[in-house]
Amino acid sequence: MDRRDLLKHGAVAGLASALGLGRPGELAARVALGDVPGGGRQVRNVIFLAYDGTGYEDLAIADFFARRVVGRSLRFHDLFRGGQAGTMVPSSLTSWVTDSAAGSAVWATGRKIVNGQLSMYPDGRPLTTLFDLARERGMATGLVSSARITHATPAAWAVKVEHRDMEDVIAEQYLASGTDILLGGGQGPFDPAARFDRRDVAGEFRAAGYEVVHTAEALEAATSSRILGTFTPGLQHLPYEVDRRYQGHPAPSLATLVQAALLRLADAERGFVLQVEAGRPDHANHNNDPGGLVWDWMAADEALGVLLDFVDARDDTLLVFACDHDTGGGVAYGWGTGYRNTDPGLLTLGNLRSSYEWILREELPRRPSPVEIQEVARQYLGMEVADEQAWQLSSVLAGFSPAGMRWGHRNAHGGARNIQMAALLSESHTGEPDRPGLNFATANHTAGFVPMALYGAGVGSGNLGIVDNTELFGVMTAALGISFQNPMMTEDEARALAAG
Repeated sequence: MDRRDLLKHGAVAGLASALGLGRPGELAARVALGDVPGGGRQVRNVIFLAYDGTGYEDLAIADFFARRVVGRSLRFHDLFRGGQAGTMVPSSLTSWVTDSAAGSAVWATGRKIVNGQLSMYPDGRPLTTLFDLARERGMATGLVSSARITHATPAAWAVKVEHRDMEDVIAEQYLASGTDILLGGGQGPFDPAARFDRRDVAGEFRAAGYEVVHTAEALEAATSSRILGTFTPGLQHLPYEVDRRYQGHPAPSLATLVQAALLRLADAERGFVLQVEAGRPDHANHNNDPGGLVWDWMAADEALGVLLDFVDARDDTLLVFACDHDTGGGVAYGWGTGYRNTDPGLLTLGNLRSSYEWILREELPRRPSPVEIQEVARQYLGMEVADEQAWQLSSVLAGFSPAGMRWGHRNAHGGARNIQMAALLSESHTGEPDRPGLNFATANHTAGFVPMALYGAGVGSGNLGIVDNTELFGVMTAALGISFQNPMMTEDEARALAAG
């Protein structure tokens, strides 16, 4: 390296240091976890909380909603005030935009992988997860999600499969893994009536000593330390919180599932590792659905409150928080002269009484009339839909696109009817703030950097800077006193395998 290259390299390294980037693994050396790493004090338990598909702009919207509509502050503030906070880079091995499979697997293994795969490389090599390492030490493990429990984010911690959609195989691998707690949606992959091979995976869980439950009442009555709880049929996720609250869906809340998991894990003889996913903010953003988004942020925040109270009552538990990626590119925009319509528009979030998913599945026929659309919007969304808008929506939901209508960037939206519906409903025909002033850039994931934080077990306050998603695995293993690194694959190697 000549002098010019050396100066260039030094300048870049200095900038990286100033930003807090450094090299993967350096975060563990910078975190104030008592004397960890370094052979000193270690933690007994690790909890990883993931908010799926959401980021800083959603936080701003949720914060307004919590303060001005619900009437309380987010517990999220306690997390950032009482711990060490930072910003995470959420890329995968072969894409600057990650999906949830790669986004969760990088936390569980410390290695970036290809989108769509779960804790394995494209050449078939499986990676060792934190759950694997924990079980080798006799620790208990648990997964909780408001999505299907066989969905990508929880699955990455306990299984290794070629593709996230192999959910029947994921259910089988959960049984083989010995994961103690599995609580979420989606009975299908465990149900012989729903599986192609008719295998009774739920029955096999019972034979292995698990209590298998499907209702909130059965969960409350359960006494076993090992439990499989799936609270929605087929491949349904848990309901959006807005539908659970206002439409009477009987599924338990995410906070209730977290409480049930902690009740069983708290006294584990050798400690535990628990991964919790607030999965439905991601789905709300995919659907450009403001009501789904803000109420599932409230559900996630209630679950966060349960975890913070648990950690505060002990001195042996580390809580790691992160978002795997942002989704939708949603923003609350300034509206009206001097932006004076902004707050009145956002306050109409309080009028929303269902998700768009609920409306499309439960309240509207496949080919709704304009009048049916107007009635449903008035009842469930608290908004008036003009006759022309209602006619356009009727056409869109029946599968037709009225001539001359534009649906945004073709690559970013894809023309799905639920996105078209969301776009039409977001626009006031009067120009008054009679609906939320939110706008979505896409129906897909984005590359936006996202919040992360560490809390409890000797973590002081402070700023962690910009952190790569690979670094959180090293923080958790160091806190548990585990020395382990998975093998690496380069982006070029992964792309060559994909091309082959």
